Amino acid sequence: MLDESYREFAEHGYHQASINRIVGRLDIAKGSLFQYFGSKEGLFAHLFQRAVDEIKAPLRAIRDGQTGEPFPQRLKRVFAASSAFALAHPFLWGIYRRMLTQEDFPLRATLLSQVRAETLTFFRELIELGQNQDSVRADLDPATAAFVIEATLDRALTAQLSPVLDAGLGLASDPQTRQARLDALAEALCLGFSVCPTVHPAPSTAKGDANA
Repeated sequence: MLDESYREFAEHGYHQASINRIVGRLDIAKGSLFQYFGSKEGLFAHLFQRAVDEIKAPLRAIRDGQTGEPFPQRLKRVFAASSAFALAHPFLWGIYRRMLTQEDFPLRATLLSQVRAETLTFFRELIELGQNQDSVRADLDPATAAFVIEATLDRALTAQLSPVLDAGLGLASDPQTRQARLDALAEALCLGFSVCPTVHPAPSTAKGDANA
């Protein structure tokens, strides 16, 4: 029932999704579905919360396990786990993308605020853990870093399912290439883009220097 419901919302969006189509494919009475969820909105809210709970489990395991693991390696594993989840649940990812683009999606503000808050909290805690391990700069603002990581990951997960949005990076390519590009994105976030300024030695003032 849940799998068919995911498929229906992903393919048709909320407003065009049909409970009749869902129960028709399952060959069950409509009342059976409403008995559990009360309404189409109740069904959708349940699906969304179930999906959030499913993705949180492997990410928590990465954050809380192997406490001595350096931040860069931990972030690569988060990217890999998130990628695998999105690829394994295409209907779920389709629902999420529709919700982002359709402002009249029911519960849109509530559900997106929830998932954003939980995601940003997760990455902020991951940054703070890295700072405690001395594998992340102590002067880095965790909230700002969490925003940048979340935005990068969200864009990468969208690109891996769309060659057009991938724009040649390789995320929508074969698994080996995709993993290499995800690792490269994680490394870029860890390293940053600026070259630290070099401290040049003071000009020589040795005796006999004409400019001394």
